[in-house]
Amino acid sequence: MSKEARILFVTVYLLLGLGVVMTYSSSAMYAEYLYRNSLYFLIRQISFAAIGTLLMFAVFAVAPRFWKEHSRAMMFMAIVFLLLVFVPVVGHSAGGARRWIWLGVMNFQPVEFAKVAVCVYLSDYLARKRKSIHRGSLGVFFPPLLLLGIVCALTLLQPDLGSTVFIFLLASILFFLAGIHLRYVIAALAIMLPVFTLLIIKFPYRLSRVTAFLNPWDDPQGSGFQIIQSLYAFALGGFKGVGLGESTQKLFYLPSSYNDFIFSIIGEELGLLGIAGVMGLYITIFVCGILMAEKASTDYEKFLIISLTLLIVLQAVIHMMVATGLVPTKGLPLPFVSYGGTSLVFNLIAVGLLLGITRKS
Repeated sequence: MSKEARILFVTVYLLLGLGVVMTYSSSAMYAEYLYRNSLYFLIRQISFAAIGTLLMFAVFAVAPRFWKEHSRAMMFMAIVFLLLVFVPVVGHSAGGARRWIWLGVMNFQPVEFAKVAVCVYLSDYLARKRKSIHRGSLGVFFPPLLLLGIVCALTLLQPDLGSTVFIFLLASILFFLAGIHLRYVIAALAIMLPVFTLLIIKFPYRLSRVTAFLNPWDDPQGSGFQIIQSLYAFALGGFKGVGLGESTQKLFYLPSSYNDFIFSIIGEELGLLGIAGVMGLYITIFVCGILMAEKASTDYEKFLIISLTLLIVLQAVIHMMVATGLVPTKGLPLPFVSYGGTSLVFNLIAVGLLLGITRKS
């Protein structure tokens, strides 16, 4: 592996180690209350990390050319998995959303596989069609937009607007890097912004998230409760933090403290110093990805490295922005740190793909 790949590997496992510690710290009380076992979430997180690590090395051992040759098959598999969510016996719902497939021992969230599949498929397609894109050919965008439209529509029906927007954002960045003309970007924004606005206004729970984002103090015990408690966590943490394991916001004040708002607990227990350290690790992943892309020998490898790097870093940025009240609340996990099986496994698979590209023959 290259120097950048080795640094990436170490950085990812530093985050993974932090995630195991913070998962236990933020979930022990809740697990004791709910399951009478304070180690419940910790044991599951370690199990997910072990499964993800095995799959990461398995993917690492496969030549990048294999994923290029099967990129369209991966997209079709993603669509099939997203459809299976709606099959009564197979699909599993929780909290009013139908986003999981029950595998007998754990839930599988197909949208996480779909994110990786989109990265592989678009990297292959854009690398093959780059000359047509530079010429300004409009027809070249129809095949990928059709498949992306199906993936986004199925994700939206779950409903999962946040992941839909994330996939759309990731694809837009890749199209831009491939050399898409600015007029097409403006046209796409002109079409999609009203659509997303309508999707927010039409559903009261989404609209309440936006109003809570604008002013959470209008409804401090309702829609604004989560973000207010998150901000309290950062305020309590200060510069050095209250100490590992000493958080009070995790004691049933801040919902989803071990998942969607684990960054807030890091801020409370480890303070500004801990936050800076975590941000530094994600910046390291981003820089390693850029350096690896510069050294890649083909357009496909460059696009794949950039897309997978953005897959990890963009999720981290959005998670941090949600926790600090900079964007409306949306349940995106903090990669390698938040509790969650499918997300952790597929983020480690993404790392395996990145490392595989730089593997020496």
